[in-house]
Amino acid sequence: MVRDPSLHLEDLKKLWLSKPFQLGIPIIDLQHVWLVHTILILEEALADVSLDSFREDVRQAFTNALQYVSEHFALEEDLMEHFNYPGFSEHVEGHRQFVAKLAEKFAATEEDEVAALGLLQILKKWLLQHILHDDSDYAEFFKKNNIRINAYSNEILREKKYRISKEQLLIYQNVCNQLDKETVETNESTDIVFDIRKIWRTYDLVTHIPIIDLQHIWLLKMIVELDRAISAGDIEKEQVQKFLNQAIAYTKDHFMVEDKIMRQFRYNDFANHMNQHKRFIDFVQLRNEENKMGGKQAAAHLVQDLRNWLLSHIAFEDKKIGISLQTRVRDLSEFTKKMHQNGEIQITGEQKNLYKAVVQSDPQELH
Repeated sequence: MVRDPSLHLEDLKKLWLSKPFQLGIPIIDLQHVWLVHTILILEEALADVSLDSFREDVRQAFTNALQYVSEHFALEEDLMEHFNYPGFSEHVEGHRQFVAKLAEKFAATEEDEVAALGLLQILKKWLLQHILHDDSDYAEFFKKNNIRINAYSNEILREKKYRISKEQLLIYQNVCNQLDKETVETNESTDIVFDIRKIWRTYDLVTHIPIIDLQHIWLLKMIVELDRAISAGDIEKEQVQKFLNQAIAYTKDHFMVEDKIMRQFRYNDFANHMNQHKRFIDFVQLRNEENKMGGKQAAAHLVQDLRNWLLSHIAFEDKKIGISLQTRVRDLSEFTKKMHQNGEIQITGEQKNLYKAVVQSDPQELH
């Protein structure tokens, strides 16, 4: 938790005004202010790592960063693609490289302090290099071509595609002296498939192993649904337990599939991969115990853990499995098909339909 909210807000304004971060596109500026807010939270937490709140502060900063990445990148790419921005492909590539670096940092350390320092370094570099230059380029393009970007922004916000929290709006209004609530309003996305697809594409989670991708998309569904339940208000202990039971069942089914694939194709990083699976099982069990003991933050901690897992493991370690099997696509397809026929893999119609909706392709390998 931020130590002194008034001082934090003052520092936030100073940093925001220290350089030309403001692009004049309210929804984008709001998200950029949120990034600066996240950077300051990390700096304040690292000022005294002995405080009891340090671990929680780092958790929150990571959560904010992950939400920023999935929401902000998807929104920017939507705007640039809609108005045929000539630098669209290069900009998207910059986004994917940023996510790759973030994933590498997540995977490389288990120490909160080291992880926080690594995240702070990445976010500051991104703020100064990407936002001041690359983002300014597309803002200038919109301005020069008299593109009514705010009109389109308001349109997609009315469609509830992108999320804006009360906290984000309040900070934006204070920092930018923007009190016209009609310019940007709080917003909650209502399209669950769109939300899943945002995370899937922004984090570049595809492994090109259909059964694994299908199961990862099912995990994303759990994360999005849990996040929505938390945002809706006080989530009951029984609701949290339902999500925990789903997570426990997911670990059993999904890790069994990965285990068999890695063994069958003699994956060379098998031992390390399985150790990471064990850590995932441990933290799900930890959240299970926390919820049973009546912990009010069990749901928030679980969604943070699951989001962290997306980058620390799926976007990095699982993609390595896919890369290692690039030349064995036919063999892999035959192996997973036999597992399905033998009843070792259970795939529901709902899972198939969600997979197809997210990846926008016919999952032939899953039949």
